[in-house]
Amino acid sequence: MKIEKLNYFLTAAEYLNFSKAAEACHIAQPAISKQIHSLEQELGFPLFIRFGHCVKLTPAGHHFYRSISAFMEDYRESFCRAGRQIHAGKP
Repeated sequence: MKIEKLNYFLTAAEYLNFSKAAEACHIAQPAISKQIHSLEQELGFPLFIRFGHCVKLTPAGHHFYRSISAFMEDYRESFCRAGRQIHAGKP
């Protein structure tokens, strides 16, 4: 599972629209749909209920969103802490 897929999922979950999420991620809409479908295949359960151009999170999608949001926040903060240590001259 790649971080990019998780970012695409989070963005789609925030917009509840794959076209708007794709625009925000600077990729084509079919590409984000493909990545999210691939993520769902990896996980073994659907994350979204699709309604034409709009989507809705499944109950599993809501749970995954909360978990991945927290994970990504920790992931980003780890990079920030490491960067601050490097700039402070600490290995």
